[in-house]
Amino acid sequence: MDDKSVGKHIKFCKRHLYLLPSHHQDKDPNRLAIAFYSLTGIELLRKPVSDEFQYSVDWLRSCYLEIADHSGFAISSIRNANDLTSLNLPNTLFGLVCLLLLKDHEFFESKLNRTTLCEFVSSCQLPNGSFTSFLDKCGCPSKIDSHDLRFCYIAVSILYLAGCRSESDFAQYIDVSKLVQFIMARQCSIGGFGEWNEPHGGYTSCALSALSLLGKIQALSSLDRHNTLHWLVNRQISNLGASIEQESNDDFDSDDSGGFNGRENKLADTCYAFWCLNSLSIIEPTQWRQLVDISMIKDYLRNQTQNTVIGGFAKNDQDDPDIYHSALGIAALKLIEDEINGVLCIPNSIIDDFELL
Repeated sequence: MDDKSVGKHIKFCKRHLYLLPSHHQDKDPNRLAIAFYSLTGIELLRKPVSDEFQYSVDWLRSCYLEIADHSGFAISSIRNANDLTSLNLPNTLFGLVCLLLLKDHEFFESKLNRTTLCEFVSSCQLPNGSFTSFLDKCGCPSKIDSHDLRFCYIAVSILYLAGCRSESDFAQYIDVSKLVQFIMARQCSIGGFGEWNEPHGGYTSCALSALSLLGKIQALSSLDRHNTLHWLVNRQISNLGASIEQESNDDFDSDDSGGFNGRENKLADTCYAFWCLNSLSIIEPTQWRQLVDISMIKDYLRNQTQNTVIGGFAKNDQDDPDIYHSALGIAALKLIEDEINGVLCIPNSIIDDFELL
């Protein structure tokens, strides 16, 4: 990206940190997610956030709560509401990474209670090995929450950031064997991971990232790896040699050429560039760039979903830009340039600063 585009993207991300428009007020419970995507986008554009947004440290720290034997992050505006559980896994991961981005070493060295944090993650694990994202009022895993590969990845990432590195470290808090069994049971016959034998780009990235952090990527057989690579490579859309039948298909758009979709027979979407490329980089860490057309994905992101007027990236070439797709569009480009750890979705500069690997 040229300097002009970078400047617009930085301004777009900053707007989400300063003031959200009124029609985004329903996003209040997701403020930590918005902060994570905004700060990550700015940091990846080589604009360090630790100085300019240092004033946010106090607010982020205020979102960290210790409740009985558990600790984690909750949005301050809802944490005291009657009959509402406060802590949840996604906000906890977003809060931790935001403080990493702001280089708050003091929080991680003296404020964070790693034991109660890990106990919270432990309490969210279900008997089948998966995770819910929050606990009910009795402190038990929620019976109404979904329990899929997203929360498995988030749970493992939190434990990793809390210091777990070996299988024995993780096993202090979770049943690693059952978790791996749950993840592997979501493998699909044609490759990838998902529900009901339908592979999904996001779920595949979550599954492979969790296995990678657990040191269990070898659980994939050679056939599993081959099928998953094949499925991932075929998520990149190309209009080269497009037939009349393709062009008459509602699920085909010639402008999607170079982009990635998340499921078969779907249109391209900015976020799947990151999810699919990250998955490829986990399975083939040295050769993954040779498996897809890098120039085409760059062209798709820069010329189809990048907004050159106000900055940011959109889901597709029809929608307005949003902070989620902006962060992942930038992350995809930086993953290609080897400037981000895709497994943790954290810029390499922060990984090095905290010696996370």
